[in-house]
Amino acid sequence: MTRSLLLIGLLSSYVGCSSGGAPNGPPGSGRDLTGGDVTDLSSGPSDLSGGTDLQSTEDMAGTMPSDADCFTEWPRLTACPAPQITEAYLGNNCVGTTGVFVVGRYFQSGNKFWTSNGFMPYGPYALPARLNRDTWNFLSPRLVCITTSADPGTWTGFEMQLKNPDGQLSNVANVLNRLGSTVTLPSSGSSHPFDGNACMDPPMSLVQAQARIIAPASTATLGMVTLSRRSRACNSVSGCGAWGPTTLDSTLSLGLKVSGGNVNVTLGTADCGVVGSGLITTNICASGGSAGSLEAHVSAGCAMLWQRKFSTVGGDGNYTQTDWGAVIKY
Repeated sequence: MTRSLLLIGLLSSYVGCSSGGAPNGPPGSGRDLTGGDVTDLSSGPSDLSGGTDLQSTEDMAGTMPSDADCFTEWPRLTACPAPQITEAYLGNNCVGTTGVFVVGRYFQSGNKFWTSNGFMPYGPYALPARLNRDTWNFLSPRLVCITTSADPGTWTGFEMQLKNPDGQLSNVANVLNRLGSTVTLPSSGSSHPFDGNACMDPPMSLVQAQARIIAPASTATLGMVTLSRRSRACNSVSGCGAWGPTTLDSTLSLGLKVSGGNVNVTLGTADCGVVGSGLITTNICASGGSAGSLEAHVSAGCAMLWQRKFSTVGGDGNYTQTDWGAVIKY
């Protein structure tokens, strides 16, 4: 064998055994702000496989906290992104009323509640003078809304921006008019029991519900719901501390039943009302346990349930917040 052929053979063996590699790559509602004691908004030579395989390094995508993590845990996390607004609009059913909705990602809870106004949650600060607030009727990692009048002249056509409690600013968005139209809510698709956007797929329709009930049955089981519970100590001035451990509260069957000409959602033995009867909250279900009634969002392929309760606020401002949550996919 010639010298050149020998070199070619050696090179071929090195290249052929290299593996190389490549890098890889959510609750609760407050009092209606249009009334009460608040402002009325309506007015080398070695084999490469022996080195560091790039696939074995830390996945950069894995270092990014989720929306649900950043929502309440941002004070102890260092990599939470700035809030991102996808769209803002005036629409129906903020919490049973019209209101300004802001949709996006990485919205943060202020970990504090307005205890004198229905325990409304503090969150991102809405910068335009027209809103000028950091309390919301509905607050979640990907969606916030505030009750307003149904007046597009007042509540559309202006630019807005959000500032998270950690000080990071969002992009600027123009508030559109979506009154009377069907809007798409932001769903993260996670299974986190306390992710307020885990299952915000479109509400289950009557046709979808009927398709799950096989003749001649009058009921159908969607699956078993595992309800989790967690609590934390709070103060009306200084806000809330860290969450305690998450515990299992109960397990209940989620299903459907024929009721007259409709199909109703059921949780255990409780009747939760007609499918598709809301936007954010589609049904109210009695849990039969310490949570009392649960709010639910039931879609064609998943459901989430939640509840939030507070103890009496003491003279020193101290109280306890307890949350219940569950996500089921079927």
